[in-house]
Amino acid sequence: MHITKKKQTLLATLLLFIFAQAFVFADGYRNTPEGARALGAIGGYRAFADDANATIHNPANLVDLEAPMVQINTTLGYGHNRLSNAFGSAKTEDTFYAIPGFSIAAPLKEGKYAVGFAAYVPFGRSVNWGEDSFLASMGAPYSGSMTVFDFTPNVAMRLNDSLSIAIGADIYYGQVEQEQFLFGLGGFGIPDGTKSKLTGDGTALGWNAAITWEMTKKQRLFATYRSPFTIKYKGDNEYSLGGTTFMTSDVDAKIEHPTIIALGYGVEFTDTLRAEVDVEWLEFSTYQNLTINDSNLGPITSPQKLKDTWTIGIGGEWNFATNWTARSGFKYIRNPTPDSTYSPLGPDEDQTVISFGLGYENENHAVDIGYAYGFFNGRSVSGNQSPLYDGNYDYDLSVVTLSYGYKFQKRMLCQKTACL
Repeated sequence: MHITKKKQTLLATLLLFIFAQAFVFADGYRNTPEGARALGAIGGYRAFADDANATIHNPANLVDLEAPMVQINTTLGYGHNRLSNAFGSAKTEDTFYAIPGFSIAAPLKEGKYAVGFAAYVPFGRSVNWGEDSFLASMGAPYSGSMTVFDFTPNVAMRLNDSLSIAIGADIYYGQVEQEQFLFGLGGFGIPDGTKSKLTGDGTALGWNAAITWEMTKKQRLFATYRSPFTIKYKGDNEYSLGGTTFMTSDVDAKIEHPTIIALGYGVEFTDTLRAEVDVEWLEFSTYQNLTINDSNLGPITSPQKLKDTWTIGIGGEWNFATNWTARSGFKYIRNPTPDSTYSPLGPDEDQTVISFGLGYENENHAVDIGYAYGFFNGRSVSGNQSPLYDGNYDYDLSVVTLSYGYKFQKRMLCQKTACL
């Protein structure tokens, strides 16, 4: 099919719009903390992280493990979004989601060293406004999902009685999918009602580091660092009508993900009660523009204008009975997305989160549950690059995480009077 230069420009704009909405909502939004203990004490679970999930939250603490441990996490969420503006009103569908996670860690040489590995999903959302929504009927993307997996091996070392450090790699794999209907493009040979389905994936490498300082037997300071990374997504944009694909474009785009630095202080008030305060800084401002390379149309650039942001929170836990621990936390989260580049596929607003958790642990088993609820005041968007996205948004989100951990007991290998 021959495409004139003018049509190339219009089609490039369409593809740019598709990619911008597909990718922007993934970069600014993280999933809740991995594991039921971290979720239950959402505002602070790094200074005293004491399970295999420390591989994710603060790997410097891996040297505190007394035995090898494997942990499985399942996060279940419920949430919906509402939009009301001059064009109509809509509510998202498919409001339930599930996210898996896995961690394993082991101390070496009596806690002098430790290793850990985790596989989890730090970034990921799925939003579906439905094929019958006014967004879909007006040609806007109505369904999108983004998932970024992180496979992270870590090594920790105890430098002395009060100081431990860790370093590790982050191996990322990302996937994206988006759907929309197209109208008014008959000049391109694209009939009204054509369905556009974009899919893509990509990989990236990063690294992380952590340090924990036990100031006294009751107080700790920590710092963690996760490097920025860039995923280059490659994929296809399929155009179909009546279930038959009649055109496909090859597309790719590089997405920059932020540096994340966390600092915190933890204190044990008694043998059964402890708390900590955590602060995070996220360098989203590196993601100012999105450049798309189209196999036919060349490079296209669109502004994203994300802002640096931060979070602050407090979390605590209470060993109220033998083998039983209660947790709670509070966290305030600033969003990085300005009105001008906001997308319904990336619901985002300043929010406060409260959480509660309960755990049971004995010599071999650890079972935990955590619950978090987000408080939203709603967001009024104006001056968006697409007037269709201006309007009033309301959100609702509840999350439950279940974790099961198994601790392998140390096996003493003895020969005569010497045990290893």
